[in-house]
Amino acid sequence: MVLHHLYGQQQLADCLTLVGADDTLLIMDAGLLEVAGDALSTLPCAVMLLDDTEFHGKDHSGFSVIDTSGWLELVCHHPHSMSWA
Repeated sequence: MVLHHLYGQQQLADCLTLVGADDTLLIMDAGLLEVAGDALSTLPCAVMLLDDTEFHGKDHSGFSVIDTSGWLELVCHHPHSMSWA
């Protein structure tokens, strides 16, 4: 059970290859939804978006949007985390 923090699209393909059904993928930059939304919607794991005031109120393609408190809950819930830049 791994919490994957995805910050950019440079390692997107590697990240998507390694996520498992028990993992959670946290999108740190809502701009990624524009370039990878279709690929993200087919993943076997939960995909969430960290609230970004720049993209507040925009369509997030059905992904759950969490705030900082929700992010901290995810960190506490997952025994491992991995960052992808």
